[in-house]
Amino acid sequence: VLRPHTGNAVTAQRVRAHLEAAGHVCVLKDAFDFESRSEIANLILAENCEAALALHLYRGGRLLQGHRIPFGVIFGGTDVNEDANQAEKNTVMGRVLEEARFAVAFTESMKEMAQAQWVC
Repeated sequence: VLRPHTGNAVTAQRVRAHLEAAGHVCVLKDAFDFESRSEIANLILAENCEAALALHLYRGGRLLQGHRIPFGVIFGGTDVNEDANQAEKNTVMGRVLEEARFAVAFTESMKEMAQAQWVC
């Protein structure tokens, strides 16, 4: 979710800057701009994406499931503090983690909370 002046937007911009500094081309998109996984498939094809990185398991990661590109996820506070407590979202996030190539937690406590919920 990339609403201006939010922590998510700042984090996404920072990650993007590091990836681009390493020589990668990044396309930054807000998960709320997509209504279906088919729209993500169209984006992947149009941009010729080779990989993806989602900020938030539920909000972003679920949109990447089932596509034929490798992806990683960055845990958001909402993932471990709120969405993990909702059975349906928790199940979806567990499936995202099964398919993701890697997962990143910015703090040790966030990592521990995620490990308590899912096998990461």
